[in-house]
Order: sequence, then structure tokens, then C-alpha cells
Amino acid sequence: MIGRVVLPLALAVLGACSPQPRSASYFEAHQDEAEEVAAACRTGAHRGLECVNAQAGVGAAKRDARMDAYRKGF
Repeated sequence: MIGRVVLPLALAVLGACSPQPRSASYFEAHQDEAEEVAAACRTGAHRGLECVNAQAGVGAAKRDARMDAYRKGF
């Protein structure tokens, strides 16, 4: 009976302590951090929504760089 109460309570407390994942727009603006997190995600050292957001931030920055190069061609 106690295990049924203690385990969910412990998980809830641990979950409340973890910080919110940084957004894709944050990683787009902070490319150094985005590259670090994306590299850690590839090795499995980092997991979760922040991995998705870091990849999205890296992709958006690369897209913007391609568009800038394209615009300079005209």
C-alpha cells in the first residue's frame, strides 16, 4: 500500500524539479548551445523535447543562412 503512494509521489516531485526545455527559437538564437545539445542528443547523453528543439533551431539557422546566400545572388 505504501509503495503505491510513495512511488508516484516521488516521481511527481522529481518531475517538478526538472527545468522547462528551451524552445526552438531559443536554440535558433543561441547556435553554440544548440550544436552542443544536438551533439549530446546524438550520443544519447541528452534526451527529450530539448533534443527536438535543438535540432529544429539548428535547422532553422541553416535555412536562414541558405536564404541569405540565395538573396545575395540577386
